[in-house]
Amino acid sequence: MSLVVGASPLAIAQETEEATSRDEPAEAPPNSIMPGVDEFATALVEMSARTWEGPRTPHPVERDRPDLPVVQESILWPVAIHADAQVSAEQSAQVLRSIEGFAAYLEAGGWPLPLPDGGRGGSASLDVYLTPTDLLADASSDGPITWSFLDAVTAHARLDPRLAGDDLEVCAAESYALALLLQQDPAEAESWRRAYAAWLTWMWTGRFGCADAVDRQQQEPERSWIAGAAGRGEGGALLLAMIDARHGSGSGVFLRELWQLSRQRTWEGDALRASPDLWQALDTALELSGERLHDLMTELAVARWWLGDRDAHRVFPTLRGLGSGATVPVFEAVARADLPHYSKTGPEVEVFGSQYALVDVRGAPAESRLRVWLRGEYGVEWALTGSRLDASGRELGRLSAPPRRDDGRSYLPVELTPDTTHVLVSVTNLSHRLPDADDDDPNARAFRLIFDLVGEGEE
Repeated sequence: MSLVVGASPLAIAQETEEATSRDEPAEAPPNSIMPGVDEFATALVEMSARTWEGPRTPHPVERDRPDLPVVQESILWPVAIHADAQVSAEQSAQVLRSIEGFAAYLEAGGWPLPLPDGGRGGSASLDVYLTPTDLLADASSDGPITWSFLDAVTAHARLDPRLAGDDLEVCAAESYALALLLQQDPAEAESWRRAYAAWLTWMWTGRFGCADAVDRQQQEPERSWIAGAAGRGEGGALLLAMIDARHGSGSGVFLRELWQLSRQRTWEGDALRASPDLWQALDTALELSGERLHDLMTELAVARWWLGDRDAHRVFPTLRGLGSGATVPVFEAVARADLPHYSKTGPEVEVFGSQYALVDVRGAPAESRLRVWLRGEYGVEWALTGSRLDASGRELGRLSAPPRRDDGRSYLPVELTPDTTHVLVSVTNLSHRLPDADDDDPNARAFRLIFDLVGEGEE
């Protein structure tokens, strides 16, 4: 009893505190010494921080890697080739040489190296698997990268070993590009990635990737450039090549920076932020340079006419020699004796797709005028352009009717000169909004044209 009575208040307090600490866990100390400040700061941030309300897209589908051993690994670049015993060492070496040359070309052009994959294929290198695939060249995600500031994934490439010769080398380069682009921007639409990969492959090999879809894109010019492009988007590589020639002088710099501009960071939610996408990045880049996307698409619609068999009068020298398959067909050919003429209603024109009519005006009276009326379906803007051509097919002059919103009608008077033998009329669907490569666009529309020839002073 005397011990208890004689104990000091400090000893009793320490004993009580020790007993309490043994019975209940101690609370974590607050970040601030002022009670309630942490809760107030959290509530303030939640009220003032903006919540992402833009479009989202799912993460790319993850695929298991083929169980194939490494047969060739580059000592120059982070690339490893996987194959089974049925693939010869010579074939694997050919793939590796192609990718090494392509990787050197891209690195010199400012493109980054592949991201390390954490040793999923036995090393940190980008793994290319020689395994049959219907797409000939493809890339798949392994899953998101958590340490990257911008959205990114690790990825591997697949290449069909049944390819041979030049086809094998071209497709090998495209498979590398597909994996590289998927790593950098998993939120971008597959059609854009395939268009970019095909364009990069063309820059290195002179061929627009495995699909050779540019010819199909030209033969069906009413297609949209990306979402509905030939192949699975590869046909859009021609659009990128023309934009690069127009704004980058064929250097690739403008399009490389455009790709980087479209990347984003998702720090909340499950799905990836899908904005800005490449259409938005292109629209913004053009606006900052004092140009409109609609004006560019109208100009390129005319420029693509001078490809293939017509490239003697090429607009872009870098695109010369694409071959006859890249020659745009004529939707409506009109002889002067048939004027006035009402065109047939052709296939629906998708967003940024075009159709072409060619009017023969040889023998027209001096100072006469070809009048062109467009009657397009409502809901989109239409671009109507008339180009005067000489006997060799060279463009002498061009006139465009300003597109009118919510009105499918347009009119274009083309003043004929003595050296004018034909008038090329191009019609392009400009839609009423930016396209979205992630979704099917419902804005395809049909049109008709009316042609008439009048003399000086006639109405």
